[in-house]
Amino acid sequence: MKPLATTPKATLIYLLMVFIFLSYAAIRVLNLSQAVQSVKSTADTASYMRISRQPLFDPKFLAGSRPLIFPLVLKLFGNNEEAVAWAQGMLSILSWGLLAVAMASSLHLTFLRLIAFGLILLLSLYRYVIAWDSVLLTESVSLSLLALSIAGWLWLAQRWRWYKVMLLSLVTLLWTFSRDTNAWVVLMVALFLSLLVVLRQINKKYIALSIAFIGMFLLSNLSADRGDRWVFPFQNILGRRILAEAQAVNFFANCGMPVSPSLMQLAGGYANSSDRAFYENPALESYRVWLHQNGKLCYVKWLLSNPLESIKKPIVEFDSLVSMQNIQPFLFSKNFSPVLPARLEAIFLPRQMLLFVFIVLFGLALIALFNKAWVQNKSWWVIIGMILLIFPHYFITWHGDVMGIYRHVLAVSIQFYLGIWLFLLLVVDSVLTFMTDHESSRNWLFMKSVKPSRN
Repeated sequence: MKPLATTPKATLIYLLMVFIFLSYAAIRVLNLSQAVQSVKSTADTASYMRISRQPLFDPKFLAGSRPLIFPLVLKLFGNNEEAVAWAQGMLSILSWGLLAVAMASSLHLTFLRLIAFGLILLLSLYRYVIAWDSVLLTESVSLSLLALSIAGWLWLAQRWRWYKVMLLSLVTLLWTFSRDTNAWVVLMVALFLSLLVVLRQINKKYIALSIAFIGMFLLSNLSADRGDRWVFPFQNILGRRILAEAQAVNFFANCGMPVSPSLMQLAGGYANSSDRAFYENPALESYRVWLHQNGKLCYVKWLLSNPLESIKKPIVEFDSLVSMQNIQPFLFSKNFSPVLPARLEAIFLPRQMLLFVFIVLFGLALIALFNKAWVQNKSWWVIIGMILLIFPHYFITWHGDVMGIYRHVLAVSIQFYLGIWLFLLLVVDSVLTFMTDHESSRNWLFMKSVKPSRN
């Protein structure tokens, strides 16, 4: 991070940052103190609780039916629901506070640092960020670790240090194992880093991070395979999307899937529909054998067989999903109250024309990439990478499961909105810094051209 200035004006601004953060933390604590009076549990919570009771190094814990990080949180706090909610809230406050500091420190102009600091904390007061702290699901921890990982990247971009690499790797490892789709994003980051190293755009030291991230992906994928965590989401997709489309059914039949009347009767349902027929109907035994042998591979082949169609379908739902407008309030604690007024949220986190906004943002990120914006500020690498990975992240989430997709796409939405504002902050900082430097150069040349008069 850039060294802090010591002028009186700068000191005042940093004191204001401390005041803003303390006020922010107080607001979060007061809001959470109400919500924890009625911590929200769901049907999924019971599964996490069950896993958390397994021994730490038991295969049912490390490679269970759910990713291991949230069960680990439950275990650490003895499955005390209120304590877990407070822990999630404190982690969220810390993570977003560090992201605000990291982004502010990445900017050149002191007054803009204050704006960036306050803006990021304001964004984190969004109801679909703070409401999850009192819900016993993975969303709160996953969002906090996402914010913390972005902060780590901004910190590392300013100057390479191995201790920063170790801390970033630890945060990324935790984020990888908090949700299975996160592992695929980590893999994409690893491939992006490798490409930049090959093109000699970043230091070859980053290949160490790339290798570490690929290792994290492989471990997560191994855990998911051993725990059959992909089976339930796949059968949701099979029932809701594949069996309802004749062309898709033909493709899977050619890939070896036994298509029977018993299977076709499950069209339109979910994995647990019809008394869990996917799992327990004796007539579907040959299907289940095929599923574990070739199901995942056939699904990947299906997505690749018509890539334009695979991309088109998620695009159609981009606005409704990324805007989070269909997340049901019943998911939250009955004592939760939003902090920001809905009108203010609509200004800072708009819900209209999001696909158009994304296309513009993506195009601007490519312009920044081709114009080597990182020469002036290395933080551009982080923001450009974050924006370029928005749609791949969304694509993986959309094709990863259909049940609860409005909740699952939450991390993509936060990545999208953060991408907008962090990009704008860097643009303003770059433009004003250029203007300031240009004006200083003109003044210096003018003063040099003026010769002292002789008496």
